[in-house]
Amino acid sequence: MPNPSDVSGQMRNQLQLTVLSGEILKRQLGSDHEISLSCNISELPNYHCNVVFKSKQQDIGPIGFLKFEDKRPLVSAFINLGEKDFLDFFDLLKSIPPRHASLFLYTDNYNEEYLLNRSFEQPGISVDVRDLSWRYPLI
Repeated sequence: MPNPSDVSGQMRNQLQLTVLSGEILKRQLGSDHEISLSCNISELPNYHCNVVFKSKQQDIGPIGFLKFEDKRPLVSAFINLGEKDFLDFFDLLKSIPPRHASLFLYTDNYNEEYLLNRSFEQPGISVDVRDLSWRYPLI
């Protein structure tokens, strides 16, 4: 599992997502496929998360972002994975695990208390994702 601190030693937040279901997306003929997962967020129990993974080389900067909706407790996540990581993840998803798999997103810091206590008349936020790991059950 990656270290949740960056090179400068600044701590990052970790979100644990429990995978509930998944789909392969193909937006149009000739396009690459994507992976879409529906998840619960352990640290934010009132929120639901949809994560879309694309195969795209990401050399510098964040690998994706989380967008917290303004009007409802929904988070949309978009993650770019290098080709090897994307194919490794895709191969795992071809088998049904005996229990739910977990994803761990390492993000920039955000105000968790704000997200837990906000009314949905307040604006949502966007948070960069810096790294990712997963735990996929075998038996």
